[in-house]
Amino acid sequence: MIAILFTPVGKYITAAFVLVMLLGTAYVKIGEDAVRQVSAQSTTDALKRTQDAIAAGDSVDVSPERLLEDDGNRRD
Repeated sequence: MIAILFTPVGKYITAAFVLVMLLGTAYVKIGEDAVRQVSAQSTTDALKRTQDAIAAGDSVDVSPERLLEDDGNRRD
């Protein structure tokens, strides 16, 4: 069975098989890297949104003295 690898046709078949395996490996690796990058970007975006929401909530003035201030809107 190994003797077929040393024939002229066997060399081409072996080279084609190795080339397909290398291209397949590169394809899978590129796909995994893309998924990992998208996941990292979405995690970063979610963290930034959470931090922005926390910062916006912390900057609200919730002192009880402001309850009686007039806000300019007419209420009956």
